[in-house]
Amino acid sequence: MRQPQIELYVEFETIEAVRIQNDLDMEDDRTTMYEGMNSDSEEDFEATYEAGNEDEDGDVGVEATAENVVVHPSSSQLMYVPPFMCELDLNAMHAPEFPKYANIGVANHEIGEFWIGMEYSSRKSVVAVIRSYTKSRGVDYGVHESEPQTFYEKCKMYRRGCDWLIRASLIRKKGCWEIRRYNDRHTCTIGTILQDHSKLDSDTVAEAIRPLVQTNSSIKVKSIIAKVQSRFNYTISYRKAWLVKQKSIAKVFGGWEDSYQILPWWLSVMVQKTPGSVVQIETRPLYNGNEEAHGVKILHRVFWSFNPCIRVFRHCKPLVQVDDTLLYGKYKGTLLVVVAQDGNQNFVPIAFALVEGETVDAWHFFLRNLQMHVVRKDGVGMISDQHESIQVAENCSRGDWQPPKAWWMFCIRHIGSNFPRAFKVPHLQKLVVNIGYSRTVEEYNINYKKLEEQDEAYGRWCDAIGLRHWILAFDEGHRWGHMTTNLVECINSVLKGVHNLPVLALVRATYYRLNELFTRKSVETHEHKRAGFTYSVFAQQRIEANM
Repeated sequence: MRQPQIELYVEFETIEAVRIQNDLDMEDDRTTMYEGMNSDSEEDFEATYEAGNEDEDGDVGVEATAENVVVHPSSSQLMYVPPFMCELDLNAMHAPEFPKYANIGVANHEIGEFWIGMEYSSRKSVVAVIRSYTKSRGVDYGVHESEPQTFYEKCKMYRRGCDWLIRASLIRKKGCWEIRRYNDRHTCTIGTILQDHSKLDSDTVAEAIRPLVQTNSSIKVKSIIAKVQSRFNYTISYRKAWLVKQKSIAKVFGGWEDSYQILPWWLSVMVQKTPGSVVQIETRPLYNGNEEAHGVKILHRVFWSFNPCIRVFRHCKPLVQVDDTLLYGKYKGTLLVVVAQDGNQNFVPIAFALVEGETVDAWHFFLRNLQMHVVRKDGVGMISDQHESIQVAENCSRGDWQPPKAWWMFCIRHIGSNFPRAFKVPHLQKLVVNIGYSRTVEEYNINYKKLEEQDEAYGRWCDAIGLRHWILAFDEGHRWGHMTTNLVECINSVLKGVHNLPVLALVRATYYRLNELFTRKSVETHEHKRAGFTYSVFAQQRIEANM
C-alpha cells in the first residue's frame, strides 16, 4: 500500500474536478438534542450533544446552504499527514495519553500598561492584546463602539468605581492601529477569577490546545479544562471545552462539514490509484420542507476495503470478527470494523463502514458488501455480539450469512455479560461461560445440567440462543478456537484517536495506519525468510514444541 499513496496525493493536485455520486453535498445527519450540558461524563456528553448554529462564544453562525457544487479540496490540507495517522503500536499503545503541554498560542510576553500612541499592525492584534491584558488582571470590559476603523472599550464597572477605557483607531497614513485614548489603570481589580472569562474566546483556547489535539485527538475534555486553568488561570465550562476541542480538531484535520463533501472525491481517487479497492456509498435525498432538493444528497453510509486487505483475507483463517464503535465528534455515527487473523496470529482489519448506528438497514448494508466484495467464499465463520439488529439483518441476507455459506456465532463474553442482566445472578456468570467453552457434548451436558438445576428458566434462556451460535462443541470447527471478538477490540486500540475525527481524517487514518501495518509486517517476513526459516514464527514454534 505504500507505493500508491505517493501517486494518490499527486493526483489530488492535478486531477480535474469530478462529479462523485451525483454531486454529493454531504450534509450532517443530526440526531437528538443535548439535554445535559453539565454532565461529567465525556462519553455521555458526546453521545447526546447536537452540533447547532450557536458556537461556544454564544455567536450565531450562518447555516450552510446545500448547493449542487463540485468540491475542490485544498491540496495543502490533503497533502498534510498528521504524524499520529502513521503511528502504529501493536502493543496496545502504552504511550501516555497526551504529551507534555507545549506553551504556544497567544504570545508569551509580559503585558504592561497601555499608553497613547502605541501602535499595532492590525485590528486583530489590538483586540488580542486587550483581551490578554484584561484576563491577566482578572477584570473585564464591554465593547462601547466597534467599527471597521475604531475599537472602543470600557470597563464593565465603568462609573461604578472604575473609569478604565481604551480606544484604538486605524491610522491610514501610518498603515497601523494606534491607541488614541486611554484612561489608566483599573481601580476595580478583584484578583484572580476562577470562573470562565468572557474574553477567553474559543479561538484563543483552540489555538492553545492545538499541539495536544495534533498529537492526540482523543484527549479528554477534563484534561483540556485543566490545561486552560494552568495556562490562563480560568476555569472554562465543560461545554465550552468540548466545543473548543472540536474547533481545534477542525483546524488540524479540516472542517467537519467540508470533510463530508471531500470524502467521496478522496475515496474515488484512492480507488483509481489502488486498483481493486472497494468503496460503496449510500445517500439520502435532502428535503426543504416537503420538497426534495434537486441535485443534492446526504451522505448516509460508506463501506470501504483496501485492495491489500481483500487479498490478504485469502491467506487468513476463514473467520471474521465484527464489532462497532461509536464516533465522538461534532457529528455522530458508528464505525463498523471487520478483522481477520492469519496463520502467524497477526490480526488484520479487512473492511470498514461508517453508518448511522446499529440499525437493521445499516447492518444489512454492511454485511451485504462484506460478503460481495471481501469474503467472497463459502464456509466462513463470523463472530459478533447479540445485537438484535444483526440478527434481523442476518435473517434477511437470503442465506448469505447462514449455513452452509456462512456460520454466524456470538461472542461468549457478551453472552456472559447479558446473562446476569437478565436474571440478576452474577454468581452464575462463570458457569454460563463454561457452558460456551464446552469442547465436547458430554462436557456441555454436565455444565448445562448444573445451570438448569439452579432454575429451569436459566436453561430456557440458553436454549433460545441456539447451540451452534455459542457452544464450542457444536460449531463444527468454524470458530477456529476463537470465542470472543477480542481481535476487533485489539484493532480498536490500534485505531485509537480516530473516533474523534472528521470523517475524511478518519478514513485517511485507516489508510495510513494499514499502510504502516503492511509495511512493517512485510519487513518482518523478509527478515524471517533471509534468516533461513521456511515457516512462520507461530508455525515454527508449534513444530518445535511437538518434535
